[in-house]
Amino acid sequence: MTALPTTADFITYESVYLPKNHFIKEESLPTEEYLTYFYHFDKPDFKKNGVESGWSVTDREGIAITMAMGNAPQAVAMGLQKEYAERYDWLVKEFTDWAFTFMTSFLYYMDYDAIDEQTRSLYRQGISAFGGIAPTYRIALEKDSPVIVWDFHSLLIMVQMCFSFMLTDKDSDMRMCKHCKKVFVASRKGNEFCSQKCKNQFNVYKSREKKKGIKRDD
Repeated sequence: MTALPTTADFITYESVYLPKNHFIKEESLPTEEYLTYFYHFDKPDFKKNGVESGWSVTDREGIAITMAMGNAPQAVAMGLQKEYAERYDWLVKEFTDWAFTFMTSFLYYMDYDAIDEQTRSLYRQGISAFGGIAPTYRIALEKDSPVIVWDFHSLLIMVQMCFSFMLTDKDSDMRMCKHCKKVFVASRKGNEFCSQKCKNQFNVYKSREKKKGIKRDD
């Protein structure tokens, strides 16, 4: 749900306000119009009546979900309904953005000495476009000490934040192969290649380039 309203209880409002996003361009929409983005096939039995607005749930699965959700944000409850759906092109766009951001962050440092400052600036501008709606948080008093509890009102926001933490973590196991440029999970720190084959091929190509350089100098 990429265009998440700014309030968790958006169902009770006549209109919803949407922060800037890549998919729904309007800053505000009537609540019922907003819901049509996520119910393309079977529409829920939705009734709009001020603070009493909501869905009329009659099937056993829907009742179970409603009871299990309790006071969870309405976007969470929406995503678990069987009628709920998200557009395929939105999902493709999100995965493409994550892939672009991931590869840019690795190539920037991998090729840093081989590119000029103008190219570096383009890399920085490209990755700065990545971002998402910030989650909210609260403080809970646990047994031993206070803790911060993050409130993610959509799966997208949670994934984006986890992705951002992973990308900026120096100890992350996610790597991009120095030879084939494919993403892989490193088995140990310092791994630059996804396999021994890639490591060998990289060294062979590097050795050949070195020999060519010597011949040119001669």
